[in-house]
Order: sequence, then structure tokens, then C-alpha cells
Amino acid sequence: MTKKKKPQLGKLPPKYTFFLNPYVDARFTRCPICDKATKARKHPFFIHIFPRQPFILNMTGRYCPKCDLLILHKDKLETLMAYSMQQFDPSLIGNDYLVVGTVERQGYRESQKQPKEYDLVFDNLHDFKKVVTFERARWGSGPDE
Repeated sequence: MTKKKKPQLGKLPPKYTFFLNPYVDARFTRCPICDKATKARKHPFFIHIFPRQPFILNMTGRYCPKCDLLILHKDKLETLMAYSMQQFDPSLIGNDYLVVGTVERQGYRESQKQPKEYDLVFDNLHDFKKVVTFERARWGSGPDE
């Protein structure tokens, strides 16, 4: 039996397990998997804004090197996206989006010089290995319901 290969947008091998943190009161300074301290890391993220707008946003997220887990905070991401879209195309603000992966830094720099050269971006794109979610544990002490 052959295993079906997952479709991939980027030409580079998949990298990182990714978590888009929807919780504004949890900043994940500790990894939700191994409980080790996470580190701040800046990456160019490739984001697909629906219906058809590729977008790269260079921003800082949390990273656990032990688990290879990369975390972006949804509220910060959406604030930066709205600010960027205000300058670029305000009609895209509020549209659905998908964070697809990370772009190699050199490819990101080149794409800034040639903004409509999408092949350059896809040649330097790492899709995520896996996208995960974490359920928030009950916070604080109180009676069980």
C-alpha cells in the first residue's frame, strides 16, 4: 500500500509544526507540548488572503526548538495584516486567510524587489509539516462544573 503524498504549494521541503494561537490571554512563552521556554523568532510568513491574494508578512512568533513548533498570535497577525492592507488594498481587510508556510529570508528579500514575481516566492516557500490546535486548559481554581 502506498501512502498518498500531501499536496504542497512550496518547492522547498515542509518545515515546522504550526499553531495559530486564537487566545489573547495566552502568549505561549512556554511550549504547550514540552513546557520548555519558547524563543521569539522572526520569519516571513506566506499568507493566502481569499479570494486570490498572496501576501508575505515578516513578523515575530514564538518557537520551540525542541518540538519544532512555531506559534503566531492571531490578534497580532490580524492587526499587522490590517495595517498592511490599509496601505496596499483596503478591500481585503476582514477577508478570510490561511497561513501557508514560511519563506526563506533571501527569497523574501528578492520578492520585495520584484513584488509580482510569484514563482520566486513559491521556489522559496516551506509549507508547514503539520498544523495543530491546542485546547485551553481550565484557568484558575474553582469548583468543577
